[in-house]
Amino acid sequence: MSNGVSNEQIVSITSQGQLTIPKAFRKRFGILKGAKAIIKQAGDEIIVKPKKSFLDFEGALKSKIKLTDAQLRKARKGFEKYWARPLPK
Repeated sequence: MSNGVSNEQIVSITSQGQLTIPKAFRKRFGILKGAKAIIKQAGDEIIVKPKKSFLDFEGALKSKIKLTDAQLRKARKGFEKYWARPLPK
């Protein structure tokens, strides 16, 4: 147990194969809206692990530059268009 919350809960799976991660688990693992996950099989179990993105490291690199979300999206698109290159095969 962690923080008085059980390590096991029963959840429903929809006809589309979706399940809801209970709020206590989302809070415990810092899972936010729109997060991604990695799913894998381990024997007869299914393991779901939160996938960390680069943006999860917010604040790790301090800078005096402050941009809005819209400005960051625009900068990312510019980088992808003018600087990013496919990896050699």
